[in-house]
Order: sequence, then structure tokens, then C-alpha cells
Amino acid sequence: MYKVLLIDDEPIIRDGMKQIIDWEQYGFTICGDSANGRDGLELIRTLKPDLAFVDIRMSGMSGIELVEQAKQAGYSGKFVILSGYSSFSYAQELIKLGIHSYLLKPIDEDELVEILIEIKQILDGERLINSELTAYYDLTEEQAWRAVIDGRLEEWQRSVYVKNQVGPFLLTGIKLRKKCKRDQIKNELIHVVSPTAKVIFKDYLIYLLYLNQDQETVEQELLEILSYIQAKHDPDASASLAKEYNYLVDTQKAIDQIADLLDRGYSFSNQQLFQHSLNQYAHLTALDQQQISTKIVQAIEFKDHSLLLEQGEKIIDHFQNQALIKENVQIEMLELVLLITRKIKSQYPDTNLPSKHEWVDLVYQSYNLAELIDHLIEQWWLLTEEINGFVITSDDDSIGKIIAYIDQYYARDLTLKRLSDLFNYNRSYLGKKFRKETGQYFHEYLEEVRIEKAKNLLATSQEKVYVISELVGYSNMDYFYKKFKNHVGKSPKEYQKSLETEMNN
Repeated sequence: MYKVLLIDDEPIIRDGMKQIIDWEQYGFTICGDSANGRDGLELIRTLKPDLAFVDIRMSGMSGIELVEQAKQAGYSGKFVILSGYSSFSYAQELIKLGIHSYLLKPIDEDELVEILIEIKQILDGERLINSELTAYYDLTEEQAWRAVIDGRLEEWQRSVYVKNQVGPFLLTGIKLRKKCKRDQIKNELIHVVSPTAKVIFKDYLIYLLYLNQDQETVEQELLEILSYIQAKHDPDASASLAKEYNYLVDTQKAIDQIADLLDRGYSFSNQQLFQHSLNQYAHLTALDQQQISTKIVQAIEFKDHSLLLEQGEKIIDHFQNQALIKENVQIEMLELVLLITRKIKSQYPDTNLPSKHEWVDLVYQSYNLAELIDHLIEQWWLLTEEINGFVITSDDDSIGKIIAYIDQYYARDLTLKRLSDLFNYNRSYLGKKFRKETGQYFHEYLEEVRIEKAKNLLATSQEKVYVISELVGYSNMDYFYKKFKNHVGKSPKEYQKSLETEMNN
């Protein structure tokens, strides 16, 4: 029902209009009446009728004055003027004010019904348009937030839902590796995402824009959402959180931060949340490619899978400390891979190695560093079927390989006989050759390596002395004490105390 207000200083007119027709039959109900213009204006402000019948001549305030002031106050309803006589000048004034029509007194029932039918059609049409506009804005609120993410400033600044939003804002991004059903994810996120968050999909990213939410809460929620998406949709999904900002126009800066964080996150576990402080951890030093490549070649030669894994972990640790962007990590990794390939090719020219293009594809097609390391270790381990590091191809490299083996596997039960068997040498000949080229007997060299390793562990680890003894190859601790004191001049305990004294001084 549309509401009708009657404003006329003649009681008989007001009462007559109430009784003349069945208002509800035509879609109207009378919500009130007034005997003068000032009270009528106040009722318009409070009752907000859809239609007002106003007497054009009233004491204190005329009908035309009432209409003018009501419109100035923002009233958008319809007016029908009541007049005791027809006047062309009045008609002109009504047209200027945009008044729908006027009725001559006494009121004619048919004429009143005709006007009501016409006004109801107009009100119905306006209501339909308003409902459609409301529906349109409801549908396009998401589009407005997407315009914010896309950087389409003119579009989102026209949106009633977005343009007046005030910060602080927190923008997060969840990167998906594989294509997922957006509608399904969105419907699921409704139940887990805070009401203050706007969810916007773009390419392989899910943006969550939080309005007036504290960072700790957002971090906790984001980790829960990430865990959920990894479990249900994409195990390789990763997430990042940009710095807090106060104005929507700065959203693009936050998007750039997220892109940078996800790029630097290439070296990190996708179980963690990449934040704006990630690159502050960087300590820029070059990867020691010579040392790493030597160890990897040794691992391949001596079929030592644990050593391969150890070098892979060192590589990952290095790049996590650097927090480099993906491209720079890939460049360094390709250099390392090609260096290893050259070393293997020079020592084992008959080995069937992947081509440079195949290595390039492997490096650049891996989704993250951890996946790349897994692929590389798999490829390198395949080479152990072709390479036997215990085979000496010439006298020039024999002792070098044996020393490399001792330096790597000093903790094992090494004897000259075991080495001569491994490298296919006569035991006596190997002992003489070893002393000739190193200036030391085999057992002297092995002891020196073990004691140096023990000194390093005593200085850097919290392990007990008996544990360190076993770690460097001495199962008998008394024997370890004796050898250590012979080489260092102090017992392991005394050596530790001397280091503590040096540090304190």
C-alpha cells in the first residue's frame, strides 16, 4: 500500500476525502491529515507519505510554499493540489514545481480515482526501477571490489559500497598452482572467512581484502584458510600478507608487495605465511658453487644418497637466507647444475648426461625450489648407475679421490685395507703412494682429520664429549681422549674450557 497524507484547512474536505472512495481498493491508505501548511510539512518529514493532497490556499503557508519547502528538504513523493477554482496561473506554477496534478473542489469521485490509478502506475514503475537498481548494486558490489584489485579507479570510486570505505586495510593473496572451481571455493570460504573480508578471484590468485581488522587475527585466519585449501583443493597453494594501508588507492602497492612476496616465497615452504618482512631476512652472499658441486659429485661417485640430500638442504637454506626473487634463484641453480655437469663430463666422459636444454627445462619448469631439488637429486642419483667413483682411471687422480673419500667419510670404520679394496689397490702399494703424495701415513692423516672435526664440534655444538667421540669415528672414548690430547695438548674438556675463557676475555 502507498501512504497518502491529506493537508487542507477545511475539515469537511478532509473527512469527505476519507469517505469518498475505498482507498485500499486502489492501492492506497491514508496515513494522516493536517489542517495547516506548517503542521502538514512536519508530517511530510516524519510520515514520508508517497502521495500528499495539499490545499493551495491555506492560512500561514500556501500549498505552493509547502511544496517548495518539502522538495528543498529532499521529499520525493507525489503532490496533488486541491483548489476551489481553476486558474491558468496556478497551473503554470504547478508545472514549474513538478506537481503531478490538481483537483477542483468539491472532489469528484471519478476524477479522484482516475488520478489515483495514474499515480499508482507511476509509483509502481518507480518502485520497480528502484528495486532493480538495488539489485544491480547488490550484484555489482563484488565487481566494485574487483575493480579495486584491478586498479580501475574510476569504476570503484562510483560505487556506493566502496568509495567511502575507510582503512586500515589488509590485503592477502593465496596463490593456486592448479585450476580450481572458483564458485566451489568461494561458497566454502563464506563459512570460514571473516565478515570483514572481501573475496576476489583473479587469475590463479584469491585476494582477501580485510576491512578494519587487526593483523594478528588476519594472520591466524589466513593460515587456517591456507591449510584448508591445501587439504581440499591444492596442496601447493601458498599465501602472503602485505603491509597495512589506510587508503584504497594504495591497494595496487599492496598487490605489488604480494606479487614480490610470492616470488621470493619460491625458496620457502608453502606451509608458512609470506609477509612484508620476508626480504628483510636477506643476507646477500653468493652460493659456494664450487664446494657444493664438489660434494654433489662425490655423492654421485660414492653412491651416497644421504650426502645428496644434505647438499640439497644446504642449497635450500642458502636461498632462504637470501630471500631472492624466483628468477635469481633459477639463474644461480642453473649455473650450479651446469657446473656439476661439466665436472662429471670431464672425469667421466662416457657418462650419458641430460643436455643443457633438458637441464634448463628442469630448472625453469619446477614450481618451487624444494620441487626443483627433488627433481635434481632424482636425476643425479640416476647417474650413480653409470659412475663408479671407486674406479681409478689414472694415477693422477687416485690419491685425490681417496682423500676426498676420507674427508667425507672419516667417521666410518676406515682402514688402509678397506680403502685399498674399495679403490682396487694393493694395500702396501697404496700405503707407500699415500705417504709419498701427502707426506703422512694414512692413519696419521685420518687421525688429523678426525681431531680437527672433533675440535670444531667441541667449539660449536652442545653435544656431550662421548657423543662427539662417536661422531668423529671413535667408539672408544678413552682412546679418543688419548688421541685428542696427543694432537691438541689438552683433553677435550680442557679444550672446551680454554675456548670459554677466550670468549670471556
